[in-house]
Amino acid sequence: MLVRNLILNKTSVPVLNKVLNVTSLRHRAISNNISNVNTVNYNRKEVDFASYLKAAVVPPPVVGQRTNSLHMPVGKPDPLAKPQIFEQDPGPNTTGINNVDIDQEMADLAENHLMYNIGSQILSQKFQAIKKSITGQIT
Repeated sequence: MLVRNLILNKTSVPVLNKVLNVTSLRHRAISNNISNVNTVNYNRKEVDFASYLKAAVVPPPVVGQRTNSLHMPVGKPDPLAKPQIFEQDPGPNTTGINNVDIDQEMADLAENHLMYNIGSQILSQKFQAIKKSITGQIT
């Protein structure tokens, strides 16, 4: 188990796993927006995809050391932090019902679908490469 974690953590597998998690959460948010397109006073939901992945990939400029479990981590992202759905600022109410633009939601859904498919294909290829290297096959 420890060896497997060491091998996988040295690859792009953890980042690809985060991509799949965030895109599935974003899919739920977009689907919820689409299903509530005619709900009066509904506020559009969104997932901040780029900020979440950037925090997972880009190292912080300053890293502190915790000497007490009650101290806040400095420079390291919270390991329990997960992407969250948040309500977007109300913005313009162009439909007279709520701030959901069905055309934008459908475009976001298509983009998110592509991101999920690309992430899952790359992850599958990574696992195939790891499997081949373990069994001694030439990649």
